[in-house]
Amino acid sequence: MEKRIYNFSAGPAILPEEVLLEAQKDFYSYKGSGMSVMEMSHRSKTFDGIFTSAANDLRKLLDIKDDYTILFLQGGATLQFSMVPLNLMTNGKADYIVTGSWAQKAVKEGKRVGAVNIAGTTEGSSFTSLPKQKDLKLDSGASYVHFTSNNTIFGTQYKNEPETDDVPLVCDASSDMLHKKI
Repeated sequence: MEKRIYNFSAGPAILPEEVLLEAQKDFYSYKGSGMSVMEMSHRSKTFDGIFTSAANDLRKLLDIKDDYTILFLQGGATLQFSMVPLNLMTNGKADYIVTGSWAQKAVKEGKRVGAVNIAGTTEGSSFTSLPKQKDLKLDSGASYVHFTSNNTIFGTQYKNEPETDDVPLVCDASSDMLHKKI
């Protein structure tokens, strides 16, 4: 057996060997279907089972009620940075809380669609902290408030979501989505 490295870096980290070996086996022939998930039709009963199981698992883990639809979208957080303003910036303006490079990328995409208000930022302290609620300059007329929950590059993470009154809160939780109930 090859020597394994214990990766405790930000982002991808070590997985149990059993999980990797099961994934390896399933990659070649998913659950004895004779083909990899990468080869099967997204319309097949086998794939539909995978999709339904994943959605049900997320509902259970995050306590998502039935009146919400779970969307599995391509592109990760970077694509979402443009999809959010394209779909949610209904009145042409939004608030952004800037706590690192991911939030800066989100701002850049927001500005392509409309007016962006930087409601709070910690750029002046090299993103080593998070803006305090009392320091946020929120616009009650904003379409939404965007924030990044976990700053993997600079090491800050929200413990509680910012309070935005009646303005919808949008969160890039791509790196810590399942670490707590939302």
